[in-house]
Amino acid sequence: TTGMMFSHHMARRVPLLGRMARQFSSEAEQSLSAKLSSALEATAVEVRDVSGGCGAMFKITVESPKFRGLNVVRQHRLVNDILKEEIKEMHGLTLSTKASPA
Repeated sequence: TTGMMFSHHMARRVPLLGRMARQFSSEAEQSLSAKLSSALEATAVEVRDVSGGCGAMFKITVESPKFRGLNVVRQHRLVNDILKEEIKEMHGLTLSTKASPA
């Protein structure tokens, strides 16, 4: 069948596009995570694709010592500035931030 891939292990049809989108979003998750980890010297970063397959909606959680003394709005602005170019391509973003303990 055109555009479908059959897996004997799963015994069900999996749309090829969905598999490619998941692979791409995994790369996007890794890229976003690496960028935030580096820029914020983060102690914890979690990036999850919550788009359902399009790879353009993410849930991001970041813990960083650079957030100390900043309110949540300023923490979010810092993340938004770091991901400015990537956010232009997103359909949605859920962001959770907190300062690392001293």
